[in-house]
Amino acid sequence: MSIQGEHGREGEYLAAKWLNRQGYEIYAINWKSSHQEIDIIASNCHFWVFVEVKTKTTSNILQPENAVNSEKRKNMIKAARRFMAKANDNKKIRFDVISVFFVSHGIQMLHFKDAFFPIIRNNVHRKSIGFL
Repeated sequence: MSIQGEHGREGEYLAAKWLNRQGYEIYAINWKSSHQEIDIIASNCHFWVFVEVKTKTTSNILQPENAVNSEKRKNMIKAARRFMAKANDNKKIRFDVISVFFVSHGIQMLHFKDAFFPIIRNNVHRKSIGFL
């Protein structure tokens, strides 16, 4: 595994540990469904939380939380739908991003709750109503 991959796995572990200390139950780390993966699936009494962890060892222009592009969001939503179909649970869902920074003086984490929302398509057809 590459150094970047090792840092990524360590960041996921640290984020899961932090979420657990915040009262979340960790259901899975690196949950896979088809070609999609979710870094952490956690829950509390109200939500299933699907978390993307972004880890950085150096500061650069692109902050980790901004690295969750539209393709990654689509894949997370697809995987979350598959998970929820199997979970048979009425909890709401939430998509979070946790940024983990390895810096010279330790580790910094930022938790972005509701980092993005799935697009809900409404298939309601509109009817034209004439005037009498």
